[in-house]
Amino acid sequence: MEGPPVHRISRTLGLAAGLFSLAALATGADGSWTRCAAPARLAPNPGGRTFYVSPTGTDPGSCSVGYTFRTINAAVLCAQGKDTIVVHGGTYPPVRIYNFYPSDWVLITNASGETPVIDGGGILGDYDSVFYIGGASKLAVQGLEIKNTGIPKNTDGTLNRQQGAYGLKADNVTYLRLYYNTIHDVARHGITTDGHQIEVVGNHVYNAVMRNQNFLAVGSHCPTGMSCYWDGGVSSGTARNQWGYTVRGNLVHDIWGECIDVLAVDGATVEGNRVYSCVNVNIYVSESQNVTLNRNWVSDVSTSFIDPSTGEHPTAIQLSNESKTRGWSLSNIAITNNILEWVGRAIRYANSPKRSPGDGGPIDTYNGVYIGFNDMNRTFHGPMMFDTPDQQPTVQNKIAGNLVINITSGGAGWIYAPDPNFWSYWVYPPPNNWNYGTSVTSTNPGINDYYGTYLTAYDWKAGAEARWQIGPYQEPDMPSSDYHCSSHGQNNWNSPGAVN
Repeated sequence: MEGPPVHRISRTLGLAAGLFSLAALATGADGSWTRCAAPARLAPNPGGRTFYVSPTGTDPGSCSVGYTFRTINAAVLCAQGKDTIVVHGGTYPPVRIYNFYPSDWVLITNASGETPVIDGGGILGDYDSVFYIGGASKLAVQGLEIKNTGIPKNTDGTLNRQQGAYGLKADNVTYLRLYYNTIHDVARHGITTDGHQIEVVGNHVYNAVMRNQNFLAVGSHCPTGMSCYWDGGVSSGTARNQWGYTVRGNLVHDIWGECIDVLAVDGATVEGNRVYSCVNVNIYVSESQNVTLNRNWVSDVSTSFIDPSTGEHPTAIQLSNESKTRGWSLSNIAITNNILEWVGRAIRYANSPKRSPGDGGPIDTYNGVYIGFNDMNRTFHGPMMFDTPDQQPTVQNKIAGNLVINITSGGAGWIYAPDPNFWSYWVYPPPNNWNYGTSVTSTNPGINDYYGTYLTAYDWKAGAEARWQIGPYQEPDMPSSDYHCSSHGQNNWNSPGAVN
């Protein structure tokens, strides 16, 4: 967890002590990225060469500077460290990049103001990809639209949950950057990567894991005779332990599985993402350590993705130790400054039914979990639930400074843990949490809640704003990369995807 900021005063939100004019606080005063300033796009290296790709180009061709190719595949064969491949608008066939290890970064990017479309044609086979990278380092892909894998069907015309292709898949990569791409209408994962030091930034991912759509038709969470596949909109791989994974400023929604998965990673940051409408967990962290989940906005905006067998909304953030063979036991997990609303539960630790003591792999426990300064609104069950782990934590955990309001289940406690010894390995009593139960009143802190609708988030009352504050010697482990700007209204967020 990050150290304390230079100026530390205690947190208030919208009450008399917390009503501040917007002019009273400089936007992004600590210099960190907030949703007031989306992550910067990648720029060409002026020390490299430039190649072009266009539907009117020619393959094969020369590797001379400025040459225009017909396909990205051919242009990559010419690229060396520091080079840029500029792709003009138009429609292109699937991309295949193998064993690409330049001496410095190579950028594949859209031409300014244009959107190149990489189209799978709706006919890709099982485990295929619209954009595939097999073995690479120092490669950046930006500003592309990647779509249309096709979804295999059974003989009766229903969707085949067992098969399908990926949007963008990367195997055995290091130093990979995926910036401001749009990925949609794919049967499996939207983006899935296997490797180290990977950045997934500013992408728009929707209509992914579409092979799972059929489960709604049969009215079951996992139809008899079928396997459940919870692929993700954006996910790290499951083949090996990984180091360094950033998922920042993405828009991920309408996913027929999980939305963002952090699996078997040491050192991950999931920050500033807008996530909604997932059939299963919105943000899932399993067998990982040193993970920060900060300033994400997670919600469910319709009833279309509710589990038909249980009628339950998905969990916003779930922690687990699912694997028997990879990763680490959950440790050093910071969940801070997130807006979690219209979900089944805001935060949950789930004891994995796939594991039992003695299985090998990560021990099913958690250590150093910090849950602080989150807004949990309109949860359909108790906002937080912690199953009993197979082994009690050995490092203390902490819940502090959260705002819990409007629990729709009526009278539900704000935290549930079946283990009677739960608080023995958490900081207790939990300091400075607010629980406003099931009603919205004038004393609720500074917000106008859109009760009874699926309009996501909420706006500040006149003269109020969200201002997390840290006082002298109070909550010293509050992250210094806090946000200090904008409203929580649905029109105030970053604009990801393949646009300029």
